[in-house]
Amino acid sequence: MNLFLRSFFSIRTLVSVVLVSLVVFTSSYSQEAKKVAPSDSPETKPTNSNVDPKSRAYSLRKKSWVSLRYLRTSLLNFGKKADWDTCLADYSKAESSFQRGEWEPAGNQFQTLKTKLDQLAEAQAKEVFNRSDALEKDIQPKIVDLKLNTEVPGKQYIPVMEKHLQIYRDTWQAAKLEREIGNQGQNLYFAKQGLLQLYKAKILLEKSKEGKLESEEKLSKNKVLETDYLTPEEVKYWDDCLEVLNESEEKNRQKEKQAIISVYQSRTGKKPGDGKNNAGTANSPTSGEGKK
Repeated sequence: MNLFLRSFFSIRTLVSVVLVSLVVFTSSYSQEAKKVAPSDSPETKPTNSNVDPKSRAYSLRKKSWVSLRYLRTSLLNFGKKADWDTCLADYSKAESSFQRGEWEPAGNQFQTLKTKLDQLAEAQAKEVFNRSDALEKDIQPKIVDLKLNTEVPGKQYIPVMEKHLQIYRDTWQAAKLEREIGNQGQNLYFAKQGLLQLYKAKILLEKSKEGKLESEEKLSKNKVLETDYLTPEEVKYWDDCLEVLNESEEKNRQKEKQAIISVYQSRTGKKPGDGKNNAGTANSPTSGEGKK
């Protein structure tokens, strides 16, 4: 009997020890699992310490350069020279660190700059998309009406206008993809290219309304250049889409117009519109005599 009791108590003690060990192990495993499990909060996500600082610096440098390139004309054309000067100074500072081989500081500086450039590019792209959306809604019904109206001239422009609209939609999709993956510089580039296509469609639409103008009529109506069919504000965006500065391009356009007028005068011996003015003057006395 005593032997049985001793055996019973020994087994019970062994079971208790096993249970306690299981509880301790389970508790320890649970605590470790909590430490290893990723948190939903973005602030607590660990940084990847395996990323090579040199590779990171190279990558961020390239992305910053692309955004800087596509932002330059936009910032200068739309009165944001102070932002451009700041971004240029920040890039130069990061580039100096990069050229000295200070990979981690250079990477951090390029990262800060890229964040700033992304914000500027995203804001400018949004403005361009808003203009594009409004312009497409204005142009599309007019092109459809032109196709259906058999009495109006200018139908030869329809296939080209539709091609411009299709390219605009393709660039819109490309910009959307770049925006989703965080490439705001490329997003701005494609946004500009899309708006440029819409302006080209608008120019053809305006030409289709006026029919075929002779050279003198074009000069007298100031429809010499493609941009003459756009508003001054649209011309500024036109230049920006072409990555040129509006102020310098305006000077070039004036020179080009003057050159065209000079060639016309040398060939005809008169200024554009002089013939109409003289005809009107010659007829005026007759009209006056008729009234008398």
